[in-house]
Amino acid sequence: MKTEYAWFLPTVRAGDGHKINVKIPERPPTVEYLSEVARAAEKAGFINLLVPTGTHCLDAWVLAGAVAQHTDKIRFCVAFRPGLTSPTFAVQTANTVDKITGGRLTINVVTGSGPSDQMRYGDHLKHDERYGRTEEFLDIVKAIWYSNGEPVNYKGKYYDIRDSAIFPEHVTMPHPPLYLGGSSEEGRRVGAKHSDVHMMYAVDVDRIAADVLDMRKRAEEHNRQDEIKFGIRMHIVCRETKKEAHMAAEKIIEGSDLSNTTAWSEMSRKSTESVGQKRINEMGNRDSLWITDTLWMGVNKVRGGAGASLVGTPDMIAKALKEYVDVGVDCFILSGWPHVEEAEIFGNEIMPLLQATEPITL
Repeated sequence: MKTEYAWFLPTVRAGDGHKINVKIPERPPTVEYLSEVARAAEKAGFINLLVPTGTHCLDAWVLAGAVAQHTDKIRFCVAFRPGLTSPTFAVQTANTVDKITGGRLTINVVTGSGPSDQMRYGDHLKHDERYGRTEEFLDIVKAIWYSNGEPVNYKGKYYDIRDSAIFPEHVTMPHPPLYLGGSSEEGRRVGAKHSDVHMMYAVDVDRIAADVLDMRKRAEEHNRQDEIKFGIRMHIVCRETKKEAHMAAEKIIEGSDLSNTTAWSEMSRKSTESVGQKRINEMGNRDSLWITDTLWMGVNKVRGGAGASLVGTPDMIAKALKEYVDVGVDCFILSGWPHVEEAEIFGNEIMPLLQATEPITL
């Protein structure tokens, strides 16, 4: 079985560099630099690029369209934000990017972020309600994609759509794959129905295995148990020796300016509504930041979101990745600082040790 390896585009305010969350970016998130990251990832053999979303990032859709012009094959995983835009407008935007990139679009469905970020956008729905809205949003999106140009009508609790038909049509068939995360009960319920790739923050292999089994069982209710795929989000620090890798990992978080990450305080403290983030925070609050010989939680100390990293030699990291594959993981969305150099290391040293990569297809 082939596995999709994807990389990350650092479009955040803090930019990129050898350290996380510095006040003055070592490498600001310009189109020129982000295109360099994208080309490095493409050359390394990565299939897809996650373009982050939020008030601390450049706009994901505008940025993806710009950077795509400087690449040839790599896909772009860009966010749908239910509640921040209408389903019809979201499909039109997605279809346009899918068309101008020649079918190189995948969709990251973001139901919500931290409470403050949601409020900046004027979205005050509670956690479970946001998933209910996301369910309706994706009902409509898929109806439009499968409509063959015929008008779509939908009336629910959150949306009332009438005679929805758009130009252009999408290139990727039957539609761009949907990557949807959610560790809560509501998140899993909606994911079992709609996600093509159920995304999870990386934790220990045993818990990922349990999540895969749980989601497959839930997907059976929709006859999707053989369709749904699974992905994890994590970081990579790879060096020639274990000692060098550990030293490099520690240097990444030295001198981080926590105030420079708007989401950090709310995502890493009790105010977070994310069940997946709470699980990461619990792992990061243990006496040791080392969960296993390779799984390190240091990044969780200085930023929200994905907090786990695989740290070690190429052989160590390849072995750890294969352990996740063995329990059902089909996709890895990875990152590392700086993103150009770490992508090159992964492509040169780790990718040859892994199975061949291929895009997620429906």
